[in-house]
Amino acid sequence: MPSKSPSGSAERNLSILYKRALLSSFGSGLIGPFIPIYVTQLGASSAEIGLVQAINSVSPSIAQIPWGFFVDKVRRRTLIVALGNFLYAFMLLLLLGIRNVADFIIVVLLAYVLSAMSVPALNSLIGELSDRVGRGKVLARINAMASLGSMPATVISGYIIYRVGGSTWEMYRIPIILCFIFNLAASVMVLMAKDLQFTRESFSVRGWAKALKKNPYFKRLCLLSTFQGFSMGLAWPLFTLTIVKVIRADMFQISLLNVISASTAFIVRGFTGRLADRAGRKPLIVLGRMGLFLVPLIYAIARSIYELIIVNFVIGILTAASDVAISAYLLDISPRNMRGSYTSLYNAISGSFTFLGSTFGGYLLDLSMGLGLNLHDAMTMIYVISIIGRIVSGALYLTLQEPYKYPAKFEEELKQIFEEEVETIERMIREYKKIEDEDLEWFERLSGNSSKR
Repeated sequence: MPSKSPSGSAERNLSILYKRALLSSFGSGLIGPFIPIYVTQLGASSAEIGLVQAINSVSPSIAQIPWGFFVDKVRRRTLIVALGNFLYAFMLLLLLGIRNVADFIIVVLLAYVLSAMSVPALNSLIGELSDRVGRGKVLARINAMASLGSMPATVISGYIIYRVGGSTWEMYRIPIILCFIFNLAASVMVLMAKDLQFTRESFSVRGWAKALKKNPYFKRLCLLSTFQGFSMGLAWPLFTLTIVKVIRADMFQISLLNVISASTAFIVRGFTGRLADRAGRKPLIVLGRMGLFLVPLIYAIARSIYELIIVNFVIGILTAASDVAISAYLLDISPRNMRGSYTSLYNAISGSFTFLGSTFGGYLLDLSMGLGLNLHDAMTMIYVISIIGRIVSGALYLTLQEPYKYPAKFEEELKQIFEEEVETIERMIREYKKIEDEDLEWFERLSGNSSKR
């Protein structure tokens, strides 16, 4: 049983999880952001691109239901996390032999379904190794390590793809192999963590209905995620088409876009963990979810790489605001020994509707163009639908309820963080000026002594 503030073995286990996040995200960052681009270059249709976007982003969530049961039954969480990393990377190795869209979709689907086993196991471990008061900071740090790993990986991979050129297989060969190596290292790393003891209580199929019926916090969160998941997914296939066919960005520019969002999230997450622990999860969830309408809005008017740079900066802020808070909120409202199953159930419900939205968005684009609309008009129409859906579904998160009271108000805590940062910057400037003055004084003395000689 973990102590109130992680120390000893708990602290060591958290340190291992941070390192695992760094290695795993570096490996995934080498190929993950380029999966939709990859299939587009293979000649996929709009509907197929929408399906791949859904698989790339959502299939791990949907697959978490059976894996959540598996985690809570088997109770070997470190082993399951290690297997998830290894099997995901191993399946992606098979892409080296793929030359058509259908086989590509099958392999990617299997890779992400297998990777899904890691999520409920990892969340269950984090729940055990952190208490409610410090959970936001732990999650923020793990997410920050993930961003720190994915940023350089995406830049390096984008540069490799850009410089290698040639056939699609040749372009992606090195990133895929490196992805396998780093995920293998992450698997070995997580096995060094010591698993904690479960009690005998576990989740069952009957527990689904109980969780949704008797836990009002969980029920509302799942319900809200269905509306927003669908409206979010609608625009996903269009993002790839905008990047490839409207902006015509090269691979290095695409990698830079991912780095901008990840680096922004990395910086902002330094504050979101503290805000979530001090002022509550709800303000950050509302801020992150309500702001998501800006993404399709900017993509709809984008005509150069510069607009996409702006939107990826926005994505970084919104991701940092909501991801940590939602993860912490889920752990808060889940029974201790069923966190893996509750997390997987939420992600599956949310992911299912996002999957439907993304698939429907791709088919709707093909249908609109079949009825006579050109690509630009058809994309604009779907972007507008997604914008409206995101605004309405984001506003509904205002109805979310906190299970606990928190010691600070959001505005006051944010103001205090800002004042502390300003004070830190001013102190650094004063110290720099002091060093500069000392150097100048030293130089003047040295010059005076030299003139006397």
